[in-house]
Amino acid sequence: MKTPFISFLIPLLFMTYSFKADPIKTIRFDKANSSLTYHMSHPMHEWDGISKEVDGVVQIDAQNLLIQKVALVCKVSSFDSKNSNRDSHLLEITEAIKYPSVSFVSTQVKDNGEEVEVQGKIIFHNVTKEISFKAQSKTNAKNRVITGAFTLALEDFNLERPSLMMVKTSNDLKMRFSVSFVTN
Repeated sequence: MKTPFISFLIPLLFMTYSFKADPIKTIRFDKANSSLTYHMSHPMHEWDGISKEVDGVVQIDAQNLLIQKVALVCKVSSFDSKNSNRDSHLLEITEAIKYPSVSFVSTQVKDNGEEVEVQGKIIFHNVTKEISFKAQSKTNAKNRVITGAFTLALEDFNLERPSLMMVKTSNDLKMRFSVSFVTN
């Protein structure tokens, strides 16, 4: 009588094990080691604005540590271009009181451990746009750092291009990011 029960139990255990999904782990960004930078250009000069106040999470497959999803948010007022007049003007143009943050949520992630291909939605100035980009990944014993870049068009987000001496800046808003999270 023990044999039929064991014969029934073994396939049941196999089915349970084979259909069990890998556990997903949600990890917050290491804010001290994460940043978001914009680059703008004007015929007379170029500049960068950097924010060290990037908040976000990744969902990773706990077994092989590959990214499944990512989401981040950053306050527009946290960007520093080392010029307070320019930063104030940026807050006016982006209507930062009304639309205080820029955010991103992935819709698809392909991660092979060294390169991450991401598709998702960015929300900036109350406009949502689909974007895609590739990023590089470096992992050490404690953490993983993902770095990459993409370009946005100011006019796609209903933003007036800043001008100096009646000459407007480039429409391109070049974004770079570096996000870090602890893997163990």
